[in-house]
Amino acid sequence: MAQFAASLRHDDLPADVRDRARLVLLDALGCGLAGSTTEELRLIREAVRAAAGAGDTLLWGTPDRAPLPLAALANGAAVHAREMDDFEGCLHSGSVIIPAAFGTAVRAGASGRELLTAIVVGYDIARRALEGSGGNRPLKDKGWHSTSVCGGFGAAAAVARLLRLDAERTQWALGYAGSNAGGTWAFIPDGAMSKRVHPGFAAQSGVVSAYLAASRVTGPTCIFESDWGGFFPTYAGDKAEPEKATAGLGSDFRIRIVGFKPYAACRGNHGSIDAILELRREANILPETVTRVVVRGSRTHVKQLGKQDVQTMLDAQFSLPYSIAVALATGGAMLDQYTPEALRRPEILALARRVEVVHDEQVTTGEQPFVDVHLTDGRVLTRRVLIPRGDRRNPLSEDELRAKFRSNASLVLGGAQAARLEEAVARVSALDNVGELAALLAPPAGRAR
Repeated sequence: MAQFAASLRHDDLPADVRDRARLVLLDALGCGLAGSTTEELRLIREAVRAAAGAGDTLLWGTPDRAPLPLAALANGAAVHAREMDDFEGCLHSGSVIIPAAFGTAVRAGASGRELLTAIVVGYDIARRALEGSGGNRPLKDKGWHSTSVCGGFGAAAAVARLLRLDAERTQWALGYAGSNAGGTWAFIPDGAMSKRVHPGFAAQSGVVSAYLAASRVTGPTCIFESDWGGFFPTYAGDKAEPEKATAGLGSDFRIRIVGFKPYAACRGNHGSIDAILELRREANILPETVTRVVVRGSRTHVKQLGKQDVQTMLDAQFSLPYSIAVALATGGAMLDQYTPEALRRPEILALARRVEVVHDEQVTTGEQPFVDVHLTDGRVLTRRVLIPRGDRRNPLSEDELRAKFRSNASLVLGGAQAARLEEAVARVSALDNVGELAALLAPPAGRAR
């Protein structure tokens, strides 16, 4: 894996892989700008400033700077903050790899081609760490948050590529990423902000891991497979499938499987949101004509997404009752439906209390639930969306992704500068220095927060 990361060249990349790298960069930058507006990010930036003071790396969406590792932490948290970041990588690869790689590329004066190559490397290694663990399920069953525990490997590989480390030192960087892997699902019961910080921790770890290796501080060379302390046996146990970590390495680029979110909520909600929006459109159902909604899903749907009484932003983003209520009431599930103000709307909260999530033996973990809408006239309308929008098998178009970016970025930059950043990313492979992109991530005069 280290040999692959150290030797991959931009010219080795198929055209569709280059395009995918450009799109994940665009999406992550937009998500990060939108996320920078939240109260959580204000607090995280305050913590970063208190811990380290000023530095040379931009905190996206602000005029402020911090040392590269802590800027990667804050920017990673920003990408993840609004639950709009990409999925099907190490779960959410963009919130880990893009902040680490982008900040390093700017500092190193890297070209757009070098940045895109590093992004492809990072997405590949992070996903392969997950696949070698047997997938998300074994890690999640043990309480590990895959975005955090696997993402650091991808960030370390991407930064190592930008620092032009050889295979040996890249191997050490991966060793440090594994030595520092962490992040658990303990945020679910109380909706804690640590969910946002996990990708930032992994991005920070990747940066520090690669710089340690660059300085020839040796790291463990068998971090994945060692019987004693190796990542796969330690984190996934007997569910690990190490052979998958290298299957198709160098030809089957994992960035191809990445999907993009159309809604500002946990991906596990999206099939049900699609279902309720389809029924709303086709049957013209209104909140006042609905007596109750029953979501019949897996045990994971009940455990992770079944909360009716939402108190925090994370509660809402991980609540099927809330997400279905806002989709039914407003016809969408976008950023403006997941704000502190929206969480206080009594009509939405009352509607959410009429949505129940129950276990159905027909639905296994990873499958989409059935949505039953009970109407005042006695009818029950049922819909199940097997492949939600945004999946690679039901993808958003590039026009839709660009519209999502403009909506996110303009919250901070305004429409004109967001458009300039969009076009700069579109021609990123022609940029001699990606610092041109960084200059557009700070708000224009008069919009700084």
